[in-house]
Amino acid sequence: MHSFAYFAATLAAIAMFVLVLMLAESAVYAVSGQPVSAWAMVIAAITAAFGYAPLVQGMQRGLDRIFFRHQLDMLAAIRQLGAGDLAQLQIEDVERALLERICNVSYRCYAALDERALPDGGWFSYPEDSPWIAAEYDGDTHPDYALRLQLPAANGEAYLWLGPRRDGKPMDAEERASLESLAKFSAMSLEHARLTHQQAEAARLDSLSRVTRQLHSHDLKNRLHDLSFLAHHLGSGKLDEDDVQRMLTAIRKVTGRMQTLMQRMSDPNAPVEPLIAPLDLVALLETSIRDRLWPESLQIEQEYENLSAVAGDADLLQGVFENLYDNAVQAMQGQGKIGIEARVVETEHKAMAEVRVRDQGYGMTEAFIRQRLFHLFATSKSNGLGVGLYLSRRIVQAHGGTITAESAGARKGSTFIVTLPLWQNQPDENLADKDRSGQNRADQNRANKPPKENIQ
Repeated sequence: MHSFAYFAATLAAIAMFVLVLMLAESAVYAVSGQPVSAWAMVIAAITAAFGYAPLVQGMQRGLDRIFFRHQLDMLAAIRQLGAGDLAQLQIEDVERALLERICNVSYRCYAALDERALPDGGWFSYPEDSPWIAAEYDGDTHPDYALRLQLPAANGEAYLWLGPRRDGKPMDAEERASLESLAKFSAMSLEHARLTHQQAEAARLDSLSRVTRQLHSHDLKNRLHDLSFLAHHLGSGKLDEDDVQRMLTAIRKVTGRMQTLMQRMSDPNAPVEPLIAPLDLVALLETSIRDRLWPESLQIEQEYENLSAVAGDADLLQGVFENLYDNAVQAMQGQGKIGIEARVVETEHKAMAEVRVRDQGYGMTEAFIRQRLFHLFATSKSNGLGVGLYLSRRIVQAHGGTITAESAGARKGSTFIVTLPLWQNQPDENLADKDRSGQNRADQNRANKPPKENIQ
């Protein structure tokens, strides 16, 4: 039949050559007045040459569809059973999708995959109500299936069962050979899809393991240490009523930090909506320093100017400063001096409140500060998450301020600078309303929200 297609295509190409030649000669004669032209021959020959191959292929496909519909088209099978898009499906849908495609390309009513002899293997079928075969059955044929093909398997035996043809035609030796090749290719596609899913799962587990390990060794470990320290003092029985109340307040703050940590870790890109109110920044800094559990070998140097009220959310900003304190303590390994300064600075447009947190730790390179610092998951610490400074920047920016960093280089310490707008510089149309009800509204809203004291 294919040879006949070549013969018929040759005749059709000759006819096409003659037709094009006649049309070309007519066109040339109409333009130049010459009855015979070499250009007409060239045009006819090129047209016939380029049209010959598509004509042959089209005839062959037409004859295949008419006379050989029961034969397996391996090219179409390879396209449909490709491992690439199969691996993009959900892992629980891979086997069913593969069997469906096998049925489509081999014109079978149903198919089944038997991997019960493999570790953690099972029975898969398409459609789901296809005939089931007992695990102990050991024959190449079955009353409900036309063929059993063995699949390559390293740790046991696996089989592909194919049901009868949709058109009821019998299977010949050529089709069986094609189906055996199809089974091997299907096994390769299935293995590729499963390995792809296993690698993706391993990557997710590795990421989760690293984050959990860092989280345990860094943030939660510090919070648990704080709780252990407080519990030890509460259990000593040597505290008066005021000390007990201070300890209870500290415990509530530590648990608030842990809750905020877990909330922020679940979605670092959650919207930041500060409740803006007049805020005594110096009082906030002094309170956060006084109530914090500092290492005994650490010294805190404070230098504050008289500041006007800033426009800010006390809870969110305290979280920012707590994070800067944590970073300073870790950078110095609990030893040295931390300097905290607050003053008013003049920017290009208006006066701003500026807070500087200076440490004597291992510092940062200029390239790291410029390219990575304040980016999500970017950290210079071996056990850091790279989330705290990212969240701190989002909080400060939501207040209309900035947060930057300076460092003279490795082992030369770092300074973080936070600038915040003053309350007096708020827009005039909003200032009166905020003065009257800003603080009360903020207190009322916070009473209905979970604590968000600190960002780790």
